[in-house]
Order: sequence, then C-alpha cells, then structure tokens
Amino acid sequence: MRPMRLTYDRQRIFKLLKTYAPKFGLLFGSLLLTFLPMEIYLRHRYKAWPFEEKMLTFAYMKPEETSLRWRFSPGEGRNSLGLLGPEIGLKKPGTLRIVFLGDSLVFAAETSSKTLYTEVIGLNLNERLGRPGRRFEVINAGIPGYTTYQELEFLRLHVLKMEPDIVILGFVFNDVYYKYLHKPTRRGLLDMEPTLRLERFDPNVFPGCLFARSYLAHKLFFECETAWHRVWRRPVFPFERRDDFFLAWKEHGWKRMPGLISEMKGLLGDRGIPMLAVVFPVSDQVNSTYRRMDERYVLFPERKIEAILKAADVPFLNLTDPLYRNGGQDLYVDYLHLGPKGNDIVAREVTRFLIERQSDWITEP
Repeated sequence: MRPMRLTYDRQRIFKLLKTYAPKFGLLFGSLLLTFLPMEIYLRHRYKAWPFEEKMLTFAYMKPEETSLRWRFSPGEGRNSLGLLGPEIGLKKPGTLRIVFLGDSLVFAAETSSKTLYTEVIGLNLNERLGRPGRRFEVINAGIPGYTTYQELEFLRLHVLKMEPDIVILGFVFNDVYYKYLHKPTRRGLLDMEPTLRLERFDPNVFPGCLFARSYLAHKLFFECETAWHRVWRRPVFPFERRDDFFLAWKEHGWKRMPGLISEMKGLLGDRGIPMLAVVFPVSDQVNSTYRRMDERYVLFPERKIEAILKAADVPFLNLTDPLYRNGGQDLYVDYLHLGPKGNDIVAREVTRFLIERQSDWITEP
C-alpha cells in the first residue's frame, strides 16, 4: 500500500503544479514587467549600474592612494597633500605635533576671528601650556566628504609620516558610510556614491539579502516605513529622509565602525601615539522641537559612537550638549556645518578637553 500512496501523492503534486504553475508564472512576469522599468528609472536617476558616471582620477595622486579615491590638489593655500596650511616638514625639537583628522568639519571651520578653529586651538595651547623648549603645532588633516574608512587610509598613508604626538579624530554622522559617501565624477568631486542608497534595510541578513542590490526595494521599504510611522503618529525627522545621513539611525549602519576605530587606535598605539575623538552633532540633534518629540531616538547615534569609543578605550568629547546649550540650531549655517559662533564653541571646548587630558599626551622631560 505504501508505494501506491507515494504514487498518488506524486500524481496530485504534478497535477497541482500543472494547474497553478502557469498562474504563478504569469503573476511573476506581470510583477517583473511592472517593477523592472521602475528599477531602471531609479538606477538612471542615481547614476547607478549600468548608468554609472566614470570616476575621475587625478595626476597628482600616487598609485598607492587609490583607496582614498580623491583629495584636493596642491595650491590656493593648500600644501602638497591638499591640506590647508603650509608644507609639513620635519618636526623640530621641543615641538608637540597635533593632527586633526576628519572631513569638512575639520577642513574649513572659520571662527569669529576669521581663523580656523584648529589654528585657534594651537594658539590657545601655546598660550596656556607652552613654555621655553615646548611648542604646540596643529596640523589640519581634514578632507571634505571623507568617511572613517578614508580617514583610516589617509592616516596609514600620510599622517603616520608626520610624526604626530597625538591624533584627534573629528567624527560626524555621515562618516558611517562604508567605504565611500562620495564618488568624484565630472559632475563634481563630491558627487554622491550611488550604492549608499542600498542601505535602507540590512542587505546582509535574510530577507533583505534577497533584494540587497535593488534600488526599488530600498525605496519601497523607506516609503512603507514612513507611511507606517505616520499611521502610528510617530514623527518623521529630516535626517531620516537624507540619503547622506539616515544610515546613522540604523542599527546595521554601525556594524563596521568598531573595527575601523579599533584599527585606527591600533595603528597609533603600536607607535605610542595617543588617539582622542571629537563628536559633532548635526543641526537636527540640537533642535529643541525634535528633541521634545523623541530625544532618545534623535540622539541614537551619540549613544552608538560613545559605546564604540569607550570599548576601544578612546577618550572623546561629544559637542552635542555644549552646542545645544549655547545656541543650538542657530549656530549652524547649513544642515551640518557650524557658523563662526559655533566654531568658537568648538575651539573653546576642544582646548578645555585637551588641557584636561594633557597627561594622556604630554610627556614631561
């Protein structure tokens, strides 16, 4: 009787397949015909494969700098590495060299005195801690648009050769994009990297991995997520709509950050160079209205980076509260960058932080 039962079951399965397979095939084909044009449209709009813009290359960059993608050219007040400031020569005896590593929050941040806050910090340290035979030199190694990955590569390629006595990482919440936030093309040095839009859900776990490379899937997920929040009367914040910042509010966006911070700390630690970090908020995070709506969610990235820095034993200064208490959103000239008054606060707070932590990085003769 058992073989007859198996034969019957197989016949039934074959019959069901014969009946429904064409219907499923028609449904799948209809969905494909519906969604494929939308996928193609989004790829064309974002300049993603197969519509990618050709990435620029730069004659002034060396072959080993490929991982950086780009940096500024020399000239117009920039040195041979494209950094603001004079050429970086051999460190003189008695000089304590401080290197600020970061993106545009470090590169060009003018204070009320019309000088960069990195320069003001150098002047402050020489005034308060300088003495005969000891001088502080600050190097601004900020490059607009860089992520933590690119900053790590720049550290490996160039900063270590500068013989720093301390490296200070300026961290802002678009630094979590891996590897790149920008792709230099004929449209501009800071043209958006198309693949950053493939992070609305975690592409490395099921079921997200099935649709990881679909721009339409990520777009639909975001729109459904937004609609769901509105159904439950949960606010939708501006940072959630920004392709260059939303990832900092996603748990999966932080998966690579501990490794990057640990590697940076390790490279410096092997050479006896201390590492500190300064965390910059975006304007939404010092907005009183948004914080009243859901302060815990608005400040989610602060908790993530603080936990990572603590685990790596990297002392840090979080500028969120000082900026919030002293003017908040009014200190910003755009979504991310501070105006002169905001940079005055940065100079003051970082100076205080370095003086308080001087035993970590100043070795008495």
